Amino acid sequence: MPTGAAGQGSDSLQAAYFRGTLADQRAVLAVHITRQHNKLQSMTAAGTNVLAITQVRHQLRENEAEVRDLDRMIEAIDRRFSASWITQA
Repeated sequence: MPTGAAGQGSDSLQAAYFRGTLADQRAVLAVHITRQHNKLQSMTAAGTNVLAITQVRHQLRENEAEVRDLDRMIEAIDRRFSASWITQA
């Protein structure tokens, strides 16, 4: 485990990398969620069968839950490392 200023800098860089990765995943999911909302709206307006609508709603709920999980992880990284990112700037 790294110690001292070098270790803290290394941890901070890793945190920034993982935060970026999580933010990218969140952005991709946000696009999918928007598409699913649009699809659900179209399916409902067209009178698509209930089973198909239920499946889309299920996928939508799963994606929304994943976004909440990603948000929690991003917030945790921000709480832990934001002060060190400010001092490194």
